[in-house]
Amino acid sequence: MAQLDKIEELVTRLKNKDKIALARLISIVENSPEIAKIIFKNIDHLLKSAYIIGITGSPGVGKSTLVGKIAKKLMDQGKSVGIISVDPSSPYSGGAFLGDRIRMTNLTMNPKLYMRSLASRGVTGGLSRATFDICLLMEAFGKDIILIETVGAGQSEVDIIKLAYTNIVIVAPGMGDSIQIQKAGILEIADIFVVNKCDLGGDDIIAQFNMMLDDAITYSGLTGWRPSAIQTNGLTGEGIDELIEEMWNHKEHVELSGILDEKRKTMIKNKIIDLIKYEVEKYILSGLVNENELKEMVSNIFNEEFSIFEGAESIIEKFFSKLKK
Repeated sequence: MAQLDKIEELVTRLKNKDKIALARLISIVENSPEIAKIIFKNIDHLLKSAYIIGITGSPGVGKSTLVGKIAKKLMDQGKSVGIISVDPSSPYSGGAFLGDRIRMTNLTMNPKLYMRSLASRGVTGGLSRATFDICLLMEAFGKDIILIETVGAGQSEVDIIKLAYTNIVIVAPGMGDSIQIQKAGILEIADIFVVNKCDLGGDDIIAQFNMMLDDAITYSGLTGWRPSAIQTNGLTGEGIDELIEEMWNHKEHVELSGILDEKRKTMIKNKIIDLIKYEVEKYILSGLVNENELKEMVSNIFNEEFSIFEGAESIIEKFFSKLKK
């Protein structure tokens, strides 16, 4: 009861734009997902106001610097901005170097900005498991725009399309040819392409993008939106105004076409599935098979007493038989 009272107090403070309450609630949903449902019972009208923009690309293309420039321009336009920066967790220690805040030190003191760095905690796809919940908390806090900077792990980083309404894919000169671009899967997820570090070149990449976009049936093409390709320089700010204008153009497109509501419904659906998966996985690994039993099964499989599929099937059968009781 004491914890419930504490959460209700934090939610009240959140609605009154208390940044400390926002920080504590984010820590709770990140570290204790099962408590998130208590938090959101006290928050109404979610997924109705904040606009979520995803920013992805390979390491070294200048994502963090560009996010900082975008955030500053948005705040100059009077917008309240939230930034979620996801960094990869170490496969050995489980820790992460949350370095994005260092690159945006000059912005973090702005009262219109709230930034949170997250560790991916082994979740693939470029995001953290708690990213959706943190978006909801930032929205309840009153943020107009939420920028999500993904891990930057490369070709598998496409989960952002499930969460963001506008997806920006950043590349840079010298990061690969047109074949590499196509391998990365970014033709399917990008609403806006950005060739950053344009002082190093980029005209050839822009030409490649435009050729591929004209020839390919892309995800964005199915919505009636033809992705544009913009050159920027994150250090000097060159091209940022054009990028912001194109972001607003895409926002207007998804709102007027009804795509925004569909994206929000898809987000809710994906979150429901994720919650089910989380609870089932937790139930199986804690209630049906403990660590010692799992180790014994692994040893038996290693010694070829039975196959991996038979081992997994025995656990699944045990799960369904328990459900029937």
